Amino acid sequence: MNESDITKVVNGGFCIGCGACTVLAPDITVKLNKYGEFNADLQGVGKDALYKASAVCPFSNTLDNESTIADELYKQTCSGYDSRIGYFSHLYAGYSGEYRQYGSSGGIVTWLLAELLNRGLVDKVIRVGPSTDGGMYFGYEVVSDAESLKSGSTSFYYPVTMQTVLAYVKENPGRYAITAVPCFHKALRLLKKAEPSLRERIVFQVGIVCGQMKTSFYLEYLLRRSKASGEVVSACFRRKDEGSRADNYLFEVKYKTPLSDRIQTATLANRKIGSNWGMGLFKPKACDFCEDLFAENADIAVMDAWLDRYIQDGKGMSLILLRDQRLNDIVSSLSEDANSYLEPVSVADVVATQQGGLNHRRKGLRYRLYLHRNTWHPRKRLNASKQQSTIFKFEQRLRILLRDLSRWAFLTQQQMGNGLFYYNVIMSLPLSLYNATTRAKRKLDRKLGIPRSDGSDDIDT
Repeated sequence: MNESDITKVVNGGFCIGCGACTVLAPDITVKLNKYGEFNADLQGVGKDALYKASAVCPFSNTLDNESTIADELYKQTCSGYDSRIGYFSHLYAGYSGEYRQYGSSGGIVTWLLAELLNRGLVDKVIRVGPSTDGGMYFGYEVVSDAESLKSGSTSFYYPVTMQTVLAYVKENPGRYAITAVPCFHKALRLLKKAEPSLRERIVFQVGIVCGQMKTSFYLEYLLRRSKASGEVVSACFRRKDEGSRADNYLFEVKYKTPLSDRIQTATLANRKIGSNWGMGLFKPKACDFCEDLFAENADIAVMDAWLDRYIQDGKGMSLILLRDQRLNDIVSSLSEDANSYLEPVSVADVVATQQGGLNHRRKGLRYRLYLHRNTWHPRKRLNASKQQSTIFKFEQRLRILLRDLSRWAFLTQQQMGNGLFYYNVIMSLPLSLYNATTRAKRKLDRKLGIPRSDGSDDIDT
């Protein structure tokens, strides 16, 4: 018997730790590795169990891809399709007057989950929030009342796994809605085919548009950058500065000092963090082998409205990509609320909010697939290609270097002590080289009249 796909995924460093495999193969557990990433632990798991688990792994090569799954779900009911964003029935920009203050942007996800509960369409919702699990700051939780949704309704750039909540759903009948990033939604669709009870119970899948996930090192890096010294009480990755632009948000941490129980607050402006997000620091390898930003297998996808006409409002605005008509009936009711806002937008608007991510996940992925042509890697809907400019390919290689080096550098820093001295020494030269490369690339593009990519490097299969 050949090696199972899930074994290849884990051994190749492509596991995202979603936890879907644990439902069909209970001997598998998802654990945090030394780099702050959730991975499936396959030690001592039998071959039959590994093959069962492979049937729900989102990075397996033997299963339906995102397009095939979406065709089955939405082809007959959605009026629109675009290869960059998938199927859609309606596209909106909007915010909830009641929940906007609690969310990262327009509060749409929290409002929608509350509506599903209040209208009796689900019994419970599953979303990420502050965790009481020892050692983890955030994780999935089950919520049964709308008021409780207001706490912890922001974005979390932190590793999570569905392992525990999937076991909960399997053991507890009811109707659930779940929020997740794109690769988790693919895993859920595969799992619902294999496990009838989950297919009946998880009735709505709410997608969070995702440029990349982060390891737990990212939070610790921010804590050290903000000079928070003590017991962390709470942390928020996206505290709004309503007097500024929507993309000028703050990282905020509340902590107790070692010598006092008094709670102090430290903040760090995202502008001071620099361009770390685009560089892919503390990013799992799996994220560089995913071309789905818009949660193509979810019933709805919600994202920040990073458009000129909205971004000046620091209170935040969301873009909404709808696929399930039941949800459209709910979302359209926002237009009847005088304190809320809803207006139609175009495919071009949705694409424009994620241009950089699409460029990295389509054009850049083609080159990364080429670099991995001689080693096992997840099969994608794109064909490998090296037909890009020399400077673009160099930039992609630097991103791979920064992705891998950042986790090693921070692990080294942890071993050496507090602060960021050793991390900064290790990362200084490659970060400087990357910044110089991106500046040179932009300058060359302007000189040659090359327009900014719209992410239209279409999928092939």
